[in-house]
Amino acid sequence: MQLQHKQLNKLNHQLGGSITKVEEDRIMQCHNEKGIGRVVSIPLEAGISYTEYNLNLKEDNELVLENTTGSVLYFIYCLEGQFHYKWKNENGQRGTIEELQTVILGSKESSLKLQIPKEQAISFAVIKVDKTNTFQSESGEDVALNQQLFYQFFTVCKSERFAYHGTFNLKIKEQLLQIRTIRETGLVRKLLIKGIIHFTLALELKQYRRDREKHQGLNTRLTKKELLRVNEAIETIEHRPEYSYNIDYLCRQYGLSAAKLQEGFKVLQGCTVVNFIKKQRVELAEELIKAGELNISEIVYTIGFTSRSYFSKIFKQRFNCTPKYYQDRCKNRVMA
Repeated sequence: MQLQHKQLNKLNHQLGGSITKVEEDRIMQCHNEKGIGRVVSIPLEAGISYTEYNLNLKEDNELVLENTTGSVLYFIYCLEGQFHYKWKNENGQRGTIEELQTVILGSKESSLKLQIPKEQAISFAVIKVDKTNTFQSESGEDVALNQQLFYQFFTVCKSERFAYHGTFNLKIKEQLLQIRTIRETGLVRKLLIKGIIHFTLALELKQYRRDREKHQGLNTRLTKKELLRVNEAIETIEHRPEYSYNIDYLCRQYGLSAAKLQEGFKVLQGCTVVNFIKKQRVELAEELIKAGELNISEIVYTIGFTSRSYFSKIFKQRFNCTPKYYQDRCKNRVMA
């Protein structure tokens, strides 16, 4: 039995829940006098595993992530709430993992304790990378990824143990939430999850390197709550890009000044509000062209533009061709 499944069994015993086996995954659920909980444990390859915890317990609880094999890395991302951690058998100060924050922890020998506060909805994900679980039978790419991660944090950092507290990052949350929506089974499910985990690791490494270079967090005056409001505005536009948005409307809707709204879009999307709306509309136009049910003029009005020439201009900037040429190319592919 894999170590992560043993740890899940131990937690299940503590909480009096039940475990369901779905292919190689394990799902622990409880809803009783000890609280409400759901934990999904997913083994991957080359020493990498993924576990998502969703807990709201009646009493304080301590989860121990055992390290029985040697060097280990933990990429922990808090989706909701906040909790604490400390190394086992150590009386040092505990660390805090806040909502929407990544913490990367590594040790060559110590197990990790996660301290979950009572009567709070806590949701977090743990990507564990175990160096000693790389086998010759696994793919060269997976083994290389494992080796590169340990080189990055143990060889470069030259430390027996380390902790990196990352800055606020919504993109990682968006990636991890996709795992919950996967309905496929078998190899397709495994490949989809593996792809999301690898992309998440890439985002976390990118943020780690950026923070090390700058020695600072997000270059913004906005608070976490204000950034969350900006993200709500982003999600609204993504869901309905054709709506006639303007800055005043978005400011009133999300309780932000125009300056803070624009700053938030630049931090989270790297562009202004207007350019983000254009980008979403052009992407919607591409989907409608591929669907083949509307002509170009109909698409222009469907996505919220009034000028076909203006739409053609920004579409060409994005796809390096006119909408008509793109449409003809899509039709030719269907006929072929």
